[in-house]
Amino acid sequence: MQLIKGPLAHIYNLSLNSGVFPNVWKTAKVKPLNKKGEKYDMRNYRPILIIPVFAKLLERLMYNRIISFLYEDFVRSSKWFQERQIH
Repeated sequence: MQLIKGPLAHIYNLSLNSGVFPNVWKTAKVKPLNKKGEKYDMRNYRPILIIPVFAKLLERLMYNRIISFLYEDFVRSSKWFQERQIH
């Protein structure tokens, strides 16, 4: 893990700063998963996407940043709105 920690952090920072998600991580494998019933009936299957773990981590980083930004913006807007009502 120590070997990939630095390069991976660099890739994540580049991606977050540029707003570009690496193309290599945009591909996923689709695997059929049997829900229940006859294995020969295609209606009993649902697709499962196998996404690269590094892509999943980057998605989580992006999600956390977006949620944090939206929350801070909401708090700022709420405070501004509350101050405007006082006057």
